Amino acid sequence: MNEKTTRKTYPLQEYYTRIHRSYDLVNTLFTFGRDKQWRRHTVRECLAQSPHKILDLCCGTGDLAINLSRNAPPDTEIVGYDLNGEMLGIARQKSEHLRVSPVFIQGDAGSMPFSNHQFDCITIGFGFRNLTWENPERDRHVSEISRVLKPGGSLLILESSRPANKLIGLLYSLYLKYVLVPLGGMLSGDWNAYRYLAGSASGFYSFEQLSDLLAQYGFELKLNRKFLFGSANLLIAYKLVRE
Repeated sequence: MNEKTTRKTYPLQEYYTRIHRSYDLVNTLFTFGRDKQWRRHTVRECLAQSPHKILDLCCGTGDLAINLSRNAPPDTEIVGYDLNGEMLGIARQKSEHLRVSPVFIQGDAGSMPFSNHQFDCITIGFGFRNLTWENPERDRHVSEISRVLKPGGSLLILESSRPANKLIGLLYSLYLKYVLVPLGGMLSGDWNAYRYLAGSASGFYSFEQLSDLLAQYGFELKLNRKFLFGSANLLIAYKLVRE
């Protein structure tokens, strides 16, 4: 697939460029403010492993990386990494007054400027489906994640998902279609961006499908916690140590 076709069929960066100013507000309204609690839980689970080097991949406007910096020991190295410059600009503004700020770097998740096995822990909040769901670069992204993570390290995936219960799953899909899309569309002015986000959340991989995908790259996937009946989950993928 050539670059022109990829941009046409998968215009994520254009979406985030257009919605970056309203992104945090829509997330807060759509989740009734619960997304902050979910990130705090993710931070606790990450820091419980006493990592020295943490990568917050697809860090967006920086909330997860900043929460990690506020709670980690001072000698912890935290890097926020994202392709979108406008989102990173907001992240840097938020972190200006921190005693110890994350280092924010702009770049492609499929070709990261880090050495092999550099990080003890990788977090990714509501960005993993962007890297993998109907993305022609999916395998390149997952391969890079595995490359920069140490054997025995963990990948913490905080992500939206369609609840397994059929009734709740139906209600969730209706909520995405009739609440998220209009809310995000009106506040950001970009209805297509939120149509994509709603579709990717509703159609994202099941636990079993995601487990099979990650197993190809040496990960063992565990469900850590469900939020709002499984409409969001914290999944932890442990990179196996090969003998």
